[in-house]
Amino acid sequence: MKTKDYLHSELLSHKKNDMVFQKTYDLIEKFARRQTNMEVAAFNIKDADTIADMEKMNAVIYSEEIIELVNYTIENFNKRHKL
Repeated sequence: MKTKDYLHSELLSHKKNDMVFQKTYDLIEKFARRQTNMEVAAFNIKDADTIADMEKMNAVIYSEEIIELVNYTIENFNKRHKL
């Protein structure tokens, strides 16, 4: 069963939650850009449209996994348990 999606919920109206959302997507974009740059260099790709499409596809791939992890963490992280 898929974890509840906290990152795309009404909870974004809270400033701290929106900051988590923004940081998550900034990281996804950073990973996608790095992956794309590596692929562009490895395969000597020059076409700007192809590069842009690759970066979008890489962002989708990373976002599926990262968003699921962040939502899982939000749902399951117990901050009330004493160590």
